[in-house]
Amino acid sequence: MGMLPLLDNWRAVARRLDEASFIALFLDFDGTLAPLQEDPRAAGMSRTARAALMRLAANPGVRVCIISGRRLADLRERVGVPGVRYLGVHGSDTPEMAFSPAVLRIVAQARGAVASRLNGHGRGIQIEDKGLAFSVHYRRASPPEITHARKILDQVVEEFAGALWVVPGERVWEVLPREIRGKGPATRRQWHLAPAGALPIYIGNDGTDEAAFGALAEGLTARVGPARQTRARYFLRSPAEVARFLERLEELRS
Repeated sequence: MGMLPLLDNWRAVARRLDEASFIALFLDFDGTLAPLQEDPRAAGMSRTARAALMRLAANPGVRVCIISGRRLADLRERVGVPGVRYLGVHGSDTPEMAFSPAVLRIVAQARGAVASRLNGHGRGIQIEDKGLAFSVHYRRASPPEITHARKILDQVVEEFAGALWVVPGERVWEVLPREIRGKGPATRRQWHLAPAGALPIYIGNDGTDEAAFGALAEGLTARVGPARQTRARYFLRSPAEVARFLERLEELRS
C-alpha cells in the first residue's frame, strides 16, 4: 500500500491518537520542523510550530523528542522549547553518551582526508564538523563536483575498513562512526523509556529518517515532502503541514 496524505486521513489518525494512553512524539528538524535552506545556518521554525511544541511539551501525556543530524547545542539553540528531549547527531549527541578518543580521532582523520583530497575542486561542497561525525553538504554543488566528492568520500571510508559508514540525507552525506547506529535504534530506545502502551509518532523528511520509520512501524510514521518510496505510512507535504499536524495533535490531547 502506498503512502497516504496524513491530514486528508485525519479520521483514522485521530482514532489512533485518541486510543493511545500516552504519546511518544519524535520529530526531525531540518525539512520537518524548519524549511530546508541553502545555508543550514539560516534554518528556523515558524512561530506556529514553536507554539504548538511549547504546548505539547507541557502536556503530561506527551513526550517530545527532537532528533537531528545537528549537534546538540545547535539543536537546543534553534528550537529553544523547554521540556523537550534533544537528541543530536542522529541520537548520539546527548549528555549521557560518550565516545572514546580513538573513535573521535578516526572521524577527525577521515574528515581531514576528504577535505585535503577535494583540494579546492569542490567549491560547492561544504564539510561540516560535528565532532562525533561529519557531514558533506552538496546542495550548492554542480553535478561534476558531486560525482568527484562522492568518489573521494567512498575512497576515504573504504580506507578506514568498516570504522565509518555513510547515511544519505537531503543533498548531504552524513559520515558516522560505526558506534553511532542512527536514528532507528536511538528512537526505539527512547520509545521504550516512555510509559507502557505509548504510541510512537515519527516525522522526518529524508534518508536519515528511514531507519526510524522502520523501527517505529507499530506507530504513526510520516515523511515530509512529495509522496515517494519510503518506509513511512503517511506523508505531510511541507513543514507548514507538520505545524498543522502538531496543532491538531495538541488540541486532541489537551
